[in-house]
Amino acid sequence: MENHCKGPLDRSMVSPHTRPVVSLTRHRFLFSRGTAISGRMALSPGVALPPRASWYRSLSHCMAILRRAALSALVLLSFLAVLSACTKRDDDTLAPPSPAASLAASPAARSTPSSAPEAPLRDESVEIAGGAFMAGSVPGTEGRVPELEPRRYQVELGPFQVDRLYYPNDPAKPPLVGVSRDQARQLCAERGGRLCTELEWERACKGPESSDFSTGDAWDAGCAREPSRCATGFNVLAMASAIREWVDSDVVPADGGPRRAVVRGASASEGASLHRCATRRGIAAETKSDDLGFRCCKGAPNAAVVKEPRLGATFEKTRLSAKRLGELLATDPKTRALAKDLKFFREPDAANTVRARGPGNDQGFLLTVAPLVWNPTAGARYLVVAARSGEATSFVVVYYVLGKDDYRLASSFVMQDEPGPVALAYNGYIRPRLHFSTCWGCPGETGKILHRSPDSAVVLQP
Repeated sequence: MENHCKGPLDRSMVSPHTRPVVSLTRHRFLFSRGTAISGRMALSPGVALPPRASWYRSLSHCMAILRRAALSALVLLSFLAVLSACTKRDDDTLAPPSPAASLAASPAARSTPSSAPEAPLRDESVEIAGGAFMAGSVPGTEGRVPELEPRRYQVELGPFQVDRLYYPNDPAKPPLVGVSRDQARQLCAERGGRLCTELEWERACKGPESSDFSTGDAWDAGCAREPSRCATGFNVLAMASAIREWVDSDVVPADGGPRRAVVRGASASEGASLHRCATRRGIAAETKSDDLGFRCCKGAPNAAVVKEPRLGATFEKTRLSAKRLGELLATDPKTRALAKDLKFFREPDAANTVRARGPGNDQGFLLTVAPLVWNPTAGARYLVVAARSGEATSFVVVYYVLGKDDYRLASSFVMQDEPGPVALAYNGYIRPRLHFSTCWGCPGETGKILHRSPDSAVVLQP
């Protein structure tokens, strides 16, 4: 008998050398002798028993009927098996996976993180398109050294290529360390490349979003253990992760002192703040260390250089409206309660009042009640304000200067039941500190505002 199964047939269930014994046509089973079964069994033509047959012939015919019934049952079972195969999916993998299978295949269940970058190739480099990015760091950031790291500013770079890994840029080999900057330059040149400039290095590290870390807005400590598993937004590996790197730039001191060679990045054992992409340090170009390596760049070197922080005037008076002061106070929970009914003390009358309350000796200081911009060291600028909230709450606040009319709270001091006035006392030759006072020269009436290295300011009570 031939198989006429209509519909998909799983060929894995039927050998190509086996002919099925069942035929399906509109739910009727067709047998070679013409027996038809459709809901119930019927005998084939010519096999009906005569009314007056002997018991022997009757028994023989009954046995024949039973044999045919048994055969029909076997054929029915075979049909059901083939029908099951016909209706089965051609590929079991098309069925929805079980929850356990889904979990096993999910990124969270893999030993490799879902964000793991593609495995690096030998001598692989990354094309960095020309464009602008934000160089430098935000004042007040932990680990920032203002004398070395400029405030964030936009810089434009042309296109360049950077090796995806440390030299020798081979995932099968460890990074080459213990070489001087001149040796690093020579090794890059032998491969048709060059050392990266520090701004090229910083752009490759920060990625297209100008992130603080190569891993984004926060440092991933796992990158110190497995640096080649961590990619920047540009898909460059192991930046600022496990070793420091030579770059082809110098630190040019503001005081005109000797230049120092710039290194970027941090060693694996250093704290999180030093793994920032903007971290910048200067050392002797002849230095060799087992945590100091390099990577190479290609293409015309970018001429842009880091804006070296410079010293400005120690103190400068500035203008600030009560409305803007209120906005600044309201942005921080520590000072939000002060952001109402604000009053500045009148200049110069209020300063003269503070002086007149004491012995009258200025002690070499100038007194003012105007807001001051304070520059205690190169790269560090603060806005210092004395004012009053309501009728009897005076205060002093110090803000980091982030940019033009852009500030962030550094420190504050509140004097309850003190209507003021409060004056600021400063000397342009004394950079690390200034004072605030309600009675200049009176014991217990004068406090200090101090700069603390590397990049913070504190207000100390009288």
